[in-house]
Amino acid sequence: MSSIDQVPASSEARRVPALFARLLAEPNAIWMREMRQSARLGRTPWVLFTLTVSISLLMCSIGGIATARDTSPANLGSALFQVFFSLAYLVVVVVGPAVAANSIASEREGRTWEAVLLTGLTPKEITRGKFLAAYTTIALYIVILAPVGALSFLFGGITATEVIIAFFFLFLLAALCVAFGLAVSSLMSSLRGALVVTLILAILIGPAAYAGFGFGCSFAVHELWNDVPVAHPIWLPLAYARVPLGLDYVVLLVAVPLLLVLVPAWYLYETTISNLAGPADDRSSGIKRWFVFCTPLLAVAAAIPSIAATELHTRLIWAIWGLSLFGLHFGFCALLFGAEPPGPSRRVRVHWQREGAGFVRRFFGPGLLKTQVLAVLLGLFGMAFIAGVDALWILRNPGSAAPKEVNNAVEQLTLFAADAMLYAVFVTGVIAWLRARSESAWTARLVACGVLFLVAAGPWVVATIGGALSDSRGQDWLLAGAPSPFYVVVMLQAVDNPPATGIPPMLAGLGCAAAWAAIGILLLGLAARRCRSIVSVHEAALAQADAALAAEDAALTAGDPALAVGEAAS
Repeated sequence: MSSIDQVPASSEARRVPALFARLLAEPNAIWMREMRQSARLGRTPWVLFTLTVSISLLMCSIGGIATARDTSPANLGSALFQVFFSLAYLVVVVVGPAVAANSIASEREGRTWEAVLLTGLTPKEITRGKFLAAYTTIALYIVILAPVGALSFLFGGITATEVIIAFFFLFLLAALCVAFGLAVSSLMSSLRGALVVTLILAILIGPAAYAGFGFGCSFAVHELWNDVPVAHPIWLPLAYARVPLGLDYVVLLVAVPLLLVLVPAWYLYETTISNLAGPADDRSSGIKRWFVFCTPLLAVAAAIPSIAATELHTRLIWAIWGLSLFGLHFGFCALLFGAEPPGPSRRVRVHWQREGAGFVRRFFGPGLLKTQVLAVLLGLFGMAFIAGVDALWILRNPGSAAPKEVNNAVEQLTLFAADAMLYAVFVTGVIAWLRARSESAWTARLVACGVLFLVAAGPWVVATIGGALSDSRGQDWLLAGAPSPFYVVVMLQAVDNPPATGIPPMLAGLGCAAAWAAIGILLLGLAARRCRSIVSVHEAALAQADAALAAEDAALTAGDPALAVGEAAS
């Protein structure tokens, strides 16, 4: 009987993909527990009912006002589309992180986190279960609101395809918001603190992103594609349906939006796993995999806007912006990796030995020096790639620009990239050295930020005071700002208008940047020496403890408990 019963189940499993079959057969335990708890709450249906009725009444009110003013059905449908998905965006941005922030922090505040750890679930499984639970909840909100959002295309001006695409990106945005809430919750031990911090950040970041990527980008998109209306914040679904298919369509409407959503979502997911892991666990490999995979993609994305531009001046501006944004990514990752320990713990090494980990697995493990070296190498490669691709595109497609203008643009781009690469080496060295000499990662990060701020702003303070007090020309005092990375602005201006006398700004700026890079290399060497010293002392302490335990075991084996107790006490 049992064999007969197993045949249909196995044949059914073969018709389902392996991932879904495993999901149906062995669902995540945390996910199932969260869903059962949510189903028992009596307020959940009322919250969904209130939200749906409120937005429905608002949509009906807008429709009634527009009808009274004799607005055409097409304009009414377009207005309802913008209003509904703007409100849905607000709901997802605020409710999504709040629901996720409630998950991990509530476990710690309710003293149930230790019980979760005793189940034997790994931090990755716990994170996945918490993410699925919070995402299921916010997805339920979106599904409940779907009939209200579908009203817009009934009036015209909006197609059903555009509505479906808008809901698709709403689900993607929900995943990003849930991952953000989980990352904040994993850092907090108090539920109230997690909710307050999450809501404050969501309220600050959400409207800014809505204004920048919504209203701001709509003007640039309208100049590129006239079929996309201007000043419409929800323009992305309209562009998918109205823009003809081509290379710019695939790059700007498919690759870039997915990159902007998936890269931060993946980082937040790996950060949550790292925060939930123990101090002796491997908390580095996941974030390093994210960095190695996403950094080249971000470098390619940063080089695309300059290629898409048509005028020489616009290309140069977009290339500099691409290098600047990639530099911010590098600086953030350098500070992120400032939490690395000097080396892997014994527990991590034992796991590597048992699993037969190879060189790649060990390289992606904990270790301050190798992590910072990896960061600076990938950072330099990305900056060189962006500058090289954009400079080559400017040379091969000069357009109507004169040869002198083209050469000046390439020289300016090269100067900016070289200055950024040299300062990147210094940033890495400072962070690595401070982390090697500090027991707290946050202390090292704060001190590093202070040092970098002084390097960036201090020379300009000296130049401003000196120029105000001196009777000489202010241009001479600008050289005092050469140690600052922002002196690159003066260097770029000097390419078009070189000074007649004095030290060339390019020579002064690159000379100071090279000196900072040399200091960064020296600090990396000192950090490596310090890490080796810390690891050797730690290994000696472990060897001494192992020897004491071995002597105790030998005494117990010999049948002399008194000797064993005496050796253990000594």
